[in-house]
Amino acid sequence: MGGLGRTINGSYAEYTRASASNVALIESDLPWAELAVIPETYATAWTCLFRNLEITPGQTLVIRGATSAFGQAAVNLAVNAGARVIGTSRNRERFALLEELGVERAELEEPHLSERIPEAKRLDAVLDLVGNTTILDSLAMLRRGGRACLAGWLGGLDPIRDFNPLLQMASGVHLTFFGSFVFGTPGFPLSDVPLQAIAEQVAAGRLKAKPSRVFRFEDIHEAHRVMEAGEGKGKMVVVLD
Repeated sequence: MGGLGRTINGSYAEYTRASASNVALIESDLPWAELAVIPETYATAWTCLFRNLEITPGQTLVIRGATSAFGQAAVNLAVNAGARVIGTSRNRERFALLEELGVERAELEEPHLSERIPEAKRLDAVLDLVGNTTILDSLAMLRRGGRACLAGWLGGLDPIRDFNPLLQMASGVHLTFFGSFVFGTPGFPLSDVPLQAIAEQVAAGRLKAKPSRVFRFEDIHEAHRVMEAGEGKGKMVVVLD
């Protein structure tokens, strides 16, 4: 959060430093492994949905890459906010997970989803966690005034080649971006995010934040293997005994 592990070294150190603006008080009886899942995942998803996309009850939203840890948090928040959510996954076997989270429908993720999704040109918003490989297709799904937020790179970080907004963006749609490394900057204070309320909803069972796997620090190599093999199926947590 706020650059830790990116612009600030020390993610696996015994001690590191964090900006005071990125320290938040959460009063909860949740175990540490569950609390650890909440801040970056839910803070980022909340900001994407309610600040960048300005989601309101009754709107129709597509979340691309919805079975990722970030995507699951976004589905949770959007469904609880009364949005109609369509989630995508590259694996049909994970559709059941999305349905358990409350999506109205699951769709198979593919580069040209806009050409077959029934709601194309009528969608209010798209939260694109696949990234540069699909964001132009996401823009093509939106109604006039619709919003797309690019907030993940599940499809890789290769840049969009030959992007010409005049020719490739529909008139009247909005494109925005969000990354958790901006938390703590003047425009994105962490205090803007209702982390206490989110933790209370997790404790009450309205939001799901249990880690998919919990590892001891001694098993950090296995944690990386699982993550890099795509076997995580959600947020993984490493704890010190």
